Amino acid sequence: MAKCLLLVSMLLCFSSSWGLGQQGGGDEARQDRGGATRSPERRRTIRNGRPMYLTGTVILDDGWKPREAVQIELLCQSEVIAQVYASSGGTFSIQANTTRAFRDAQQPMDASMSTVSSVPLNSTMDRNNSFFGQGLGPGRDESLNLSGCELQARLPGYHSDRILLGARRLLDSPDVGAIVLHSNTSSETAIVSVKSLAAPKNAKKAYQKALEELGKEDINFSKASQELEKAVQIYPDYANAWLLLGEISLELEDRAAARKSFEQALAADSEYANTYVSLAMLELEEERWEEAAQWCGQVLELYPQLVRAHYFNALAHSSLGNLGVVEESILLIHRSSQAQDYPLTHYMLAWILSQRGDFLSAAAQLYHYLEIDPIPQIAAELKDQLAQWEEQGLIPSAEIAEPQH
Repeated sequence: MAKCLLLVSMLLCFSSSWGLGQQGGGDEARQDRGGATRSPERRRTIRNGRPMYLTGTVILDDGWKPREAVQIELLCQSEVIAQVYASSGGTFSIQANTTRAFRDAQQPMDASMSTVSSVPLNSTMDRNNSFFGQGLGPGRDESLNLSGCELQARLPGYHSDRILLGARRLLDSPDVGAIVLHSNTSSETAIVSVKSLAAPKNAKKAYQKALEELGKEDINFSKASQELEKAVQIYPDYANAWLLLGEISLELEDRAAARKSFEQALAADSEYANTYVSLAMLELEEERWEEAAQWCGQVLELYPQLVRAHYFNALAHSSLGNLGVVEESILLIHRSSQAQDYPLTHYMLAWILSQRGDFLSAAAQLYHYLEIDPIPQIAAELKDQLAQWEEQGLIPSAEIAEPQH
């Protein structure tokens, strides 16, 4: 069980987009709730070379703009490097070269260079930090090698097209086009707060102003919070506004305020699935496994195909020792169109299979994980584990069978 708890704590660190997750910055980047955030990562980038931005829009596959706040993520080898919120109009601008390792990547882009180095397993403990590897950063010719990187949007209940990136130069057009979101279900009642849609015009206006503030490069969280507080004062059943207010509190590491806002969102609209997901995430971060499992159970009753809820459900039940529940959620994730966003579920499933004595299938899962997400700090450990199984005759030393799951 101790190993299971350790596994859960590590995997918890890899669940992206839990908070606002803006580019760069930690406590030192925040002045106070009344001041704008100016990331030290951004300052370092500007000092070492001109910032390079990627811009675009996000739309639904029916041509409409999303009605809720949408996160835009820059990923490199499945690792979230930077995040921003799209504006209320669906546009976004994300800085591609904001990173702590930027100063170590000051070299011309060369095809022989590796594009992105892997990230240590514990490196995402601070969700505000960004990591690039050798060859990912503007060189002396103001170029940026984003090979192996891509942009995607994140909105619960939807899956995103991805825009693959490559070599870019400072004078290139920053526009990458439109990221399209596709609904995972024909019914949106669980992923859209119906009560929020009924908010009066002045409340919606305040909510939109908050979104616009969150879409800026330098965010004034106090200003965004004030607009959201205004929105819920006008319309107390504005679940979307309560939820976003809680996310801001999480970004400012005020968990008590975040919990209060999430509970207000739940009271405003008990059918709004996103609130349950946020509450489950909060419980997981505080290692309250039973409470997290309860929230996951409720959201999955409302929306059984919500992939992120299944991931949190797997994490919670792993610590509770309910491996059958964990396996069921993982297999649903693997059958979904978002499976590539959760590579570590192969690691989790391998652990479950090994506990059952199915080393052949467990090895297949580990090999698959090593192929798609080779993080050096754990890759060596997994290779050693596979080698031990080979020496013990638990798996063949040549090719292994395909997973049975």
